[in-house]
Amino acid sequence: MELKLPFKLKVKYLNANEGGFEGKAVFHEKEYSINIHAHTNEKTIKVPFPVMGVTDDEILVRVSGPSGVYVQDHVKFKGESKWIEIDSDTIFSEIENNQNKFDTMEIFVK
Repeated sequence: MELKLPFKLKVKYLNANEGGFEGKAVFHEKEYSINIHAHTNEKTIKVPFPVMGVTDDEILVRVSGPSGVYVQDHVKFKGESKWIEIDSDTIFSEIENNQNKFDTMEIFVK
């Protein structure tokens, strides 16, 4: 199943671990692991499913919550992984400051 952007995932939880955050998200009734790390030299995302029409392009990743809090960043799409991997200092810092306030992740073509 190849997906077209944009798409939205339901974030179940994000917990701090050594050097980042790990959690779970649900997309089309399937659960995926999430890893978020702070990287300033290259901001990237990898996802565990094929995405149509995106090849090494910058895309917009937004994490938001029901209270209206959100953070977004433009990151390079780096293909497939076993889980959702996001390397972004911007997203990492905001989740660190508001860890339990996020329940949605959206991924858009820039």
